[in-house]
Amino acid sequence: MSTQGPVHLRWRASGAAPETETFPDLDAALDAVEERWEVLQHQAPQILDHRKILLISTEQLKDAMVEEDEAG
Repeated sequence: MSTQGPVHLRWRASGAAPETETFPDLDAALDAVEERWEVLQHQAPQILDHRKILLISTEQLKDAMVEEDEAG
């Protein structure tokens, strides 16, 4: 899966305002989610495209991480 970069990872930590981090492409954002999944899974992570339109929802990320755990 590829998309025009940059892409943004957005999550809500303990505050009301969401935090964001920018990555050059979707693969880099997905790698970051995978690395930090233990923390991010409780913070409603989403991946947005360069226009800040939702690409991957929290539920889709949860499903993907469960699939990876079952495959690994």
